[in-house]
Formats: sequence, structure tokens, C-alpha cells
Amino acid sequence: TFVPTDASFDHLIRYPLGWINAQGEAENAPVGKRIRPLLVLLSCEAAGGNWKTALPAAAAVEFLHNFSLIHDDIQDNSEIRRSRPTVWKIWGSANAINAGDAMFTLAYISLQQLTKVVTASITLKVWDIFNRTNLDLTRGQHMDMRFEQEQSITIDAYLSMIAGKSASLVAACAEIGALIGSGSETIARHFGA
Repeated sequence: TFVPTDASFDHLIRYPLGWINAQGEAENAPVGKRIRPLLVLLSCEAAGGNWKTALPAAAAVEFLHNFSLIHDDIQDNSEIRRSRPTVWKIWGSANAINAGDAMFTLAYISLQQLTKVVTASITLKVWDIFNRTNLDLTRGQHMDMRFEQEQSITIDAYLSMIAGKSASLVAACAEIGALIGSGSETIARHFGA
């Protein structure tokens, strides 16, 4: 395993985002489609808002998603993500956990920036959706890890797991974007359904 000489804090954050390679050189690495932040922006616009208003929330969901991937890779002992070595494989589990925790914190710092562009009431409602989604994600990951130890699972149990791991964040992105764009919880709930 290659261990770079500079494992600075920002290096551990920038690598999983695809901004640098393991050696710290600028890179445009494959980082997925970024569908979640795009969905926040598109939902905001579709609900009548200006997509730029939702940028803090879009950044927050991207940080949250990457946090979950870093931790998931450790928990699943996955050595490769998006055709590159995972953070824990390069820098070890302790550094990867720390990098994931930093991503989680950056998600909340990003959400806090909403107070500059929407009302405090809307910001708190977005935080509520975001917090409930975090619980869904961790529940889904718990079920995923538990299923690895079981001989068989029911279809309902599997659907519940993927609802927590994948579907809940996608639904939250649509709901959050629509809430920011419209200011209406009713409209936002329709987007998240």
C-alpha cells in the first residue's frame, strides 16, 4: 500500500471528493454522478426558487454522502471505491474515520450557511429532514452489516435496508430542495414522497 508523505487533514478530505490523487496531485477522479446535490438544486428550481439558494444544502448532502461512503468502506472492508483505493486502505482506519467525521461536520457547517439565504424557520425544517435522514442512513447501514451474518433475509427486510441506505437520502434531497425553493412543507413533502 502506498503511504504518501503528506497525509495532511485537508488531503484526507480532498481525496475522496476526487480533487486529488493519493500523492496529493490535482486530479479529476471519478466521483460518481453527484445526483444527490443536483437533485437538491433541481428540486429548488422546480418548486419555484432560485437554484443558487440551495447551494449550501447541495454541498451538505454531498459531504454527508461521502462521509457515509468512507465509513461504509471501513465497515465493509472495501479496498476500492470508484476504481481507486479507499481512504482507509491508503491511510488506515483511524485516519479514515477522522476524515469521515470531518465530512459529517462539514455537512452541518454547510447547512448552517442556509441562514444567509432563507429564513431561520426554513433552515430548521431543513435540519429536521437532514437529521431524520442521517438516522435512516445509519439504520440502513446497520441492517446491511447485520444481513451479512444471516443465511437469508426477507424481501421486506431488504427493501427496508435499501430504503435507509439509498432511497432516504435521495428523497431528502428532493424534499430539501423543494422546501428551500417554495418555503412550503406541503409542497416539499410531495417532492420527497
